[in-house]
Amino acid sequence: MKKLHFCLGMVALGSSLMLSVPTHAADNFTFDTKSDPHNMLMFQIDHQGFSHSIGFFNKFEGQIYLDTDNLENSSVDVSIDITSLDIAGDEVWNNRTLAVFFENSRLPTANFRSTKVEDKGNGKLAITGDLTLMGVTKIVVLDATLNKVKQSKSAGLKAGFSATTQLSRKDFGITAVPDNGNEVSMTIEIEAVKTDS
Repeated sequence: MKKLHFCLGMVALGSSLMLSVPTHAADNFTFDTKSDPHNMLMFQIDHQGFSHSIGFFNKFEGQIYLDTDNLENSSVDVSIDITSLDIAGDEVWNNRTLAVFFENSRLPTANFRSTKVEDKGNGKLAITGDLTLMGVTKIVVLDATLNKVKQSKSAGLKAGFSATTQLSRKDFGITAVPDNGNEVSMTIEIEAVKTDS
């Protein structure tokens, strides 16, 4: 009987300890600014049918709330510095593009804030959100993949994401140079590190 009481007591104690240990299933992450080569916001647009122009926005930051137990509880909030535009490292083209397409940086910041995350299985996500660009807000869906959540060698717990989407520049009132394509393809690569808050 004493053995039975002892065993029951150990089970109760173990259960109590399990309940008191946090699972860390849901955490806040911030884009890893120390991993610039691994964070990328690239766009591609048709150039009058001859080729595709490729460019980048080099400055952007974001916060991710990641619930690994229920990915649909997750969210993301991103801010993009439009003036950090980089087209093949050509300063002349950068300035011309900012002047023609973005009205000399009249509204220099774009924002994306998720409103819904759908778990498609195997790390695949459909992230719906509001993108505000040039003062216009439209619904955008990111076709995303959660690549990995793991302790890194230098930055602690890290989460890696890849995503793509397509935008219509006319939807945001960007109609300059109509001979260029309207559809803009976006490719996004993100590494984010866990924060305390």
